[in-house]
Amino acid sequence: MERLKKALHYDRSTHPERTNATPERLFEILENVLGTKAQMHIQALTPLLGPPQMPVNDKQASQIVSYFDKANFDRNSLTRIIEQLEYSEISTAEAIALHHQFKIPVSHPEEDIIPVKGDGCWIMDTKGKWYLDMDSNYSATNLGMANEEIALGLYNQARTLISMKEDRIQIARTRFLKEIHSMMPEGLTQFYWQNSGGEAVDKALKIAKAFTGTTKVIAFKNGFHGRTHGAVAVTWNEKYRKPFGLHNSDWVQFAEFNNIDSVKQMLNKTGAKIIILEMVQGEEAGNRPAKQEFVDALWALAKEKGLVIIDDEVQAGFGRTAVKRGDWFACMSYGVVPDIMVIGKSFGGGYPVTAVVTKKEISEAMQYGYDGSTFGGNPMAMTAALIATRQMRERDITFNVVERSKQMMEGFKRLESTYPVVSDAHGRGLMVAFSLGNAENVSLVQKALTNNGIKASLSTGPYIRFLPPTIITEGETDYFLNKLEKAIASVL
Repeated sequence: MERLKKALHYDRSTHPERTNATPERLFEILENVLGTKAQMHIQALTPLLGPPQMPVNDKQASQIVSYFDKANFDRNSLTRIIEQLEYSEISTAEAIALHHQFKIPVSHPEEDIIPVKGDGCWIMDTKGKWYLDMDSNYSATNLGMANEEIALGLYNQARTLISMKEDRIQIARTRFLKEIHSMMPEGLTQFYWQNSGGEAVDKALKIAKAFTGTTKVIAFKNGFHGRTHGAVAVTWNEKYRKPFGLHNSDWVQFAEFNNIDSVKQMLNKTGAKIIILEMVQGEEAGNRPAKQEFVDALWALAKEKGLVIIDDEVQAGFGRTAVKRGDWFACMSYGVVPDIMVIGKSFGGGYPVTAVVTKKEISEAMQYGYDGSTFGGNPMAMTAALIATRQMRERDITFNVVERSKQMMEGFKRLESTYPVVSDAHGRGLMVAFSLGNAENVSLVQKALTNNGIKASLSTGPYIRFLPPTIITEGETDYFLNKLEKAIASVL
């Protein structure tokens, strides 16, 4: 019962991150575990406790423990109750209410599940239900939703040196530099660490402008590069740019993706020397890969005209889009090397860390004072990046991506042949999608998937998108495809 007491009334010496449990959460867990039998216990406990959302004090926690001790719960039920309290002492309703009360509405809060625990490709919610994760947090948790080795490394690092400014030489970053070079495209050797993808895109644009001495940039229709000011400016969808007066920026022009003639026309019109693209257009295009002939023509054009190409691989990198073993970045699978590459998302196994990577001669255009970052490449971030990238290599992630991509696309093709509403299955590696005809159908299928233990919330208009963790197994992929077919059959 001591474990129950600690789950109710937190011990700061072992869990300083917690608060005390609320009656509302305790009653929610009783209903999760006991179903209709929970009501008799809720009625008996209510007089002992305060308001539903008022955290229990030490005396109340002791009274709850005493009640449980006399209630003769079976061991399995008691263990499940304690575990759910340990995962979250806050109720589902309170978590939702507080987010609505205090969160600036830059996005729609997803309320269908409130995750509290991860295990590989699976996440558990506050109700104790498990879901197979097919989003991997926009490709940020490619190694799964929890990672014991990264957790231990971060704990060890936090106990010794938790932060250090970007310009201070430090050991955690040195360890990373000793190992990362084997994963990088040839010639991309110079790193500038950041904390988010949009931030890194901004810095890549600054580096390109410093090197070329120009400001004009060609981006692509249906491209998406992040939410920071510069990243939004080179993002195609006007709804992201217009609220901030960026829809009329004359330094950015948008060419047609996979259309080299459009690029040439835009270059002739603007005289631009900088091009930024996603090798696989994600959020705004529905995981649409570049065509090989377009990439070849674009790189030939860049060589001819002395252009600088920025390859945004924040989502596509670290094996996500592999088509053969060793394709750590999408550019590798296309057989080209960009002048500047932006990397992030799964870089730190879920811990925030991104970087701009470029060639030596381009990096030298930046001078002292041109930029700076307090937290860029800090010891915690570098520790996470070292462990995550090491695991990627040891686990042969690119090979798994190739195999699971084949398995998934074969499954999508079977769906196309069976259900007329399913069409245009496409993608690269484990960055895949298909059309369900319209956005309403996508929403229906996503809700049906959630009801069947699959979490898939990504979409682009009529396209349902999937970015499963790159560690997903053959069995888990079969499980997903089976549940996907059942979901489509049940609602369409």
